[in-house]
Formats: sequence, C-alpha cells, structure tokens
Amino acid sequence: MNKTQYKRWVVALPTNGADSAVRGLEPAATDPKEILAHPQRSCRLCGAHGSVLHSGLADRQSPVPGVWSFRRCVNRQCDLTWLDPLPLEQELAKAYGDYYTHERRDATAGLFARAMNTMKSGYLASRFGYREGVGALARIAGWAPWLYPGRPPELDLSVMWLEAARTGRLLDIGAGSGWLVENMNALGWNAQGLDVDPVAVSNARERGLNFHQGSVADQHYSEATFDAVTLCHSIEHVSDPVALVTECLRIVKPGGQVIMVTPNTDSLGHRVFGRAWFPLDPPRHLLLFNRRSMTSMITSAGAGRFRIFSTCRDANGIFLASRAIRRYGRFDVNAPRSALDKIAGRVAQTAEILALLAKPWCGEELVAIVEKPRSALGS
Repeated sequence: MNKTQYKRWVVALPTNGADSAVRGLEPAATDPKEILAHPQRSCRLCGAHGSVLHSGLADRQSPVPGVWSFRRCVNRQCDLTWLDPLPLEQELAKAYGDYYTHERRDATAGLFARAMNTMKSGYLASRFGYREGVGALARIAGWAPWLYPGRPPELDLSVMWLEAARTGRLLDIGAGSGWLVENMNALGWNAQGLDVDPVAVSNARERGLNFHQGSVADQHYSEATFDAVTLCHSIEHVSDPVALVTECLRIVKPGGQVIMVTPNTDSLGHRVFGRAWFPLDPPRHLLLFNRRSMTSMITSAGAGRFRIFSTCRDANGIFLASRAIRRYGRFDVNAPRSALDKIAGRVAQTAEILALLAKPWCGEELVAIVEKPRSALGS
C-alpha cells in the first residue's frame, strides 16, 4: 500500500466524557507536516479495550498539525496509556524537526557553576563510588545537595543510577544531544549513543562522541555486548516497547543492567493538571506508563529481576510547563524563566517530595532498573 492510500482520522471532542466519536475518514491531507496515523483502540500490551482519558489535544511545543487523544487500558492489571490515533512508523520523524532534547547542553562557567560541580562530584563519589580525582573537600561538599529540594534525584539521573563498580561499555538509546554519553565517558565509562535523528547524530559526532544512527535492531549488536543500556525518556517514544526491552536484555551482559526513565501517569502533576500535563506531549509520546503497566511491559520482555520506583526529579519543570499549557495552550521549552517562576517550581517540587512520603508512587518520573541474571539458571 502506498502512502496516498492512507486515510486521516479526525477525532471529535466528546461533550459528556464518553468515547471520542470518529467523524469519518477524510483523504490524506496535502500538508507535508501532517502526520498520517491509524486508530489505536486496543492496548499495545494486553490487547484490552482502551477508554478515552484525554481528547482533543494538539501539539503543545511544535506547530505539528493534528488532533490527538490518549486512551487508558480498562484492564487495571495493565493500565497502559497510549496515543490514539497512533502515527505510522515512517511518519514519526515529522514530530522531531526541532525537538528540544536534541539541543546541546553547554556547561555553565563561573564561581557558582564550579561550586555546583564540586558538590556534584562529591555527591557522586559518596553515592555511587565515582571517587577518582575527588578530594576530601569535594566529598564534604557532596552532602550539600541533600539540602536542595529535588537535587539528589537530578544527580542520580546524571549517572542513570549506575555505580562506578559497573564501569564498562554503555549504550544510551535515544541519546539526543549526547549529554549522558559525554557525562558517562568523563566518569570512566566507554559510552556510545544511538538515535534515529540524523541531525542529533551529526552534532554529537562533531563533538567527538561515538554515535550511531537508527534503531537498536538496525545495529545488529552481538549478544552480551554492553555492561549497561540506558533509555532516558526514550521508551515512551516507541510503539513496541516489549520488543525493544527484549533486544536490550539480549545485548547486555549477564549481570548488566537496563535502566529506563519515563513519565509516570500516576504522578501528582498528572492528577493536578490532567490534559495540560506536560509529559503527555502528543504526538511524540506514544505510550505512557505507571507502575502496573511498566511491570507488565518488563515481564513481557522476559525479565525477572527488576525494581521500579518514582522520583520527583523534574517536578519543578513539569509544574511550570503544565501551568503554561493550562493557561496558554502551549509551552516554549527555551523561554527564559523568571526568578518567581523558578521559586514556584521549587515550591511545587518540595510539595511533591512531601507527598512522596505518603504516596511513594506519585513522583513525576518512573525509574526501572532491570538486571540480567548472571546465568541462565537465574532467568
């Protein structure tokens, strides 16, 4: 079937909370930016029906045309949330023309930046064992981040919860700007990145980073190639996460880890902001998880040893972005933030930290750490 034979589904806004009504099929639009998609009514994990959770959504970051809904699996043992309609695989690149994660994060300079870097190195030394070149003063300063709301999970993510004792070969999938590859190389890892975006790959290679373009399957990695595989906000961008995690487990060494970070649909932010919650991010986020759906996905991939927890790492940024979407319908990631906005974001993050004490699954992000058994007997 060629591209011109596909049709475009137009989803009508429900007026009474019922399922979105499909007004009908229209010929594929001539707008080259429009993403061709197909209706996705059943769960990608368990096959159950999905009820409409949010409808009538537009892209809140880029001018990508289209109207989108999110459905939630009626099987509460699964509870997956997914985008409906679902973009065709060959159409996904249209959603990433100016995606913010592909921009390089330049290191800041100055006395404050140096002090923050000293605290960071001290924290990573005491928390994860990255002690090489870290002096006693830095180790003492490493306790300071615990006084700054949300800072410890930010630093934890900077190494994807990987301990120095595991140092070896690392593959970062959906590596974007390459910030994680660069950071892990500086800490003694032999890290490489993988991304489908040719611009991101080209930019990373210009900076001397080991980057490859395409999917994991495209690379034909040998079994047990890597000591760790990381997916930092990548798993929500793929339509078949079970296949991806299965392949990650194949290419990681026995005793190695596959670590994923993704938005949490059970988060406090989602409960407060609903359809304006920033991590919905249509049409780029195809699947969204909570503890139940993440567990279902990981076990379907054949993993038996894993742990899942939630964090408030980006609660401040998500609060500000979601508030802007609620007020204005969109959010500019690159817009400068006022001092009051920064304070408001940290206050919101502090509130979520306190909420986590009573409800440990209400953090904005889920972290899943999957360990491959050291022998076939442990699988």
